[in-house]
Amino acid sequence: MESPAPSSGASGSAAPVSAPAALSAWSRLGAALEEFWIALFAWVPTPLGLALRLLAWRWLFAACGSARFGTGLTLAGCRNMRLGNGVRLGRGCFVTAGGGSLVLGDNVAVSPCAHLGADGGRIEIGAHTAIGPGTVIRAANHRFERQDLPIMRQGHQPGEVFIEDDVWIGDNCVITPDVRIGRGAVVGAGAVVTRNVAPFSIVAGVPAKEIGRRG
Repeated sequence: MESPAPSSGASGSAAPVSAPAALSAWSRLGAALEEFWIALFAWVPTPLGLALRLLAWRWLFAACGSARFGTGLTLAGCRNMRLGNGVRLGRGCFVTAGGGSLVLGDNVAVSPCAHLGADGGRIEIGAHTAIGPGTVIRAANHRFERQDLPIMRQGHQPGEVFIEDDVWIGDNCVITPDVRIGRGAVVGAGAVVTRNVAPFSIVAGVPAKEIGRRG
């Protein structure tokens, strides 16, 4: 008579934790520690705060030059970000790159309360680019094809945003995924950019359309 197979129930030894579950736990712990460390220095007044934030935060990033971090920043996924020299993130900016990639070239200036969301996608912003207050740049969109499932449960469609050198983006603009803004372009305040923008062009409106050329 065959002996019974070992039981995997309550009387047996505990099942080992799977590798994905362990990685997920470590990932959540890392995110929590990152959030705590950022919050610790986020509201220290300037100019002392500027120096403390650079010293305390720069090692969190994949690469970080002589950046200037304003007060009240929200940062997540810093290990997926590369910041050049002279980068400025204004007060209250929201900058995330969980599962994605964010690259800010030298002397990129991001004004207060802007939102750069590279989660699940890729954002690259070229040198000497200025981004106005309240502007939102997102590299991914919600999926919404299914009608039988809430949109919030359908996940995201990853994308990419490329902004070349010397671009000026005005206040409260929205840059949608899968857009390239050419070198030297100007985006007027409140514009919603849904398609590529030619170099040295001036665009405005909803959706943004070319209204002129520089020079």
